[in-house]
Amino acid sequence: MEKIKIITDSTASMPEELLVANPEIGTIPLYVHFGQTGYREGVDLKPAQFYRLLKTASDLPTSSQPSPGDFLNIYKPLLEEGYAIASVHISSLLSGTIASAEQAKEMAGGRIEVLDSQQTGMGLGLMALEGARAARAGHSLEDVVERMRDVGRGIYNLWVVDTLEYLRRGGRISGTQALVGSILHVKPILGLRDGRIESLEKIPSKKRAVGRIIQIIRQARAEHPQACLHLAIHESDNRAEGEELLTRMKEELKAEEGFVATLGAVLGTHTGPGVLGIVMFQEEGGKVIPAKLD
Repeated sequence: MEKIKIITDSTASMPEELLVANPEIGTIPLYVHFGQTGYREGVDLKPAQFYRLLKTASDLPTSSQPSPGDFLNIYKPLLEEGYAIASVHISSLLSGTIASAEQAKEMAGGRIEVLDSQQTGMGLGLMALEGARAARAGHSLEDVVERMRDVGRGIYNLWVVDTLEYLRRGGRISGTQALVGSILHVKPILGLRDGRIESLEKIPSKKRAVGRIIQIIRQARAEHPQACLHLAIHESDNRAEGEELLTRMKEELKAEEGFVATLGAVLGTHTGPGVLGIVMFQEEGGKVIPAKLD
């Protein structure tokens, strides 16, 4: 049986218990910079510390992808131990991480497959998790990558921010849009579509926006009520809200499994604290059901 290691990155926001339970998964950190001080996301800078710094920072932090050398430091020892590598990462439209991984693959040689997830957060995390399960079941490297690709096609990754301020400060929306949104209490529903973060709908109030996300997920579930449902909840410095939403969704939707994932520094830079989101995919008869976000 081929030994396979799944390498993902820190934007997957995978809970520590998942990484411990799935040693087939390794994580490469992205970098976050507060002024002249740089941190490796999830290593030198844990989410709780990041959100404390974020709330008092005069300027938003910046982020950068791992270098090809960072990837080589992970790839080469694994190849020397006889592993094949499935390297799945944040959408290439959001980060240069994939480009660094591709460069390292060329330098390292060996059996390495690099996959652009077209996702981030637990959309990416669920893909990595399913890759680990396929590897553990004895599938080939090519089949493991294809499993992750199939899961990616089925991912719903939707969330709402608590404030538009961080999107404004990060240049994702204009100051006028933020001001109007603040006055009208508009909360955009954000989602991943074709590798990009898009504003799918604008809803007056966070509570109603979360309700609309739940409605979208309910509709997808109603079309396949007997399918196996894999579920994750995004939160950022609001764990209690995330836990409450997970409990509600698991009971209502009869999820096979569910996790609460805290967004780390890279995603948290643009969304700020107070995010709530739902990530999920469904499968029936071993086949992933494609997501419908139109």
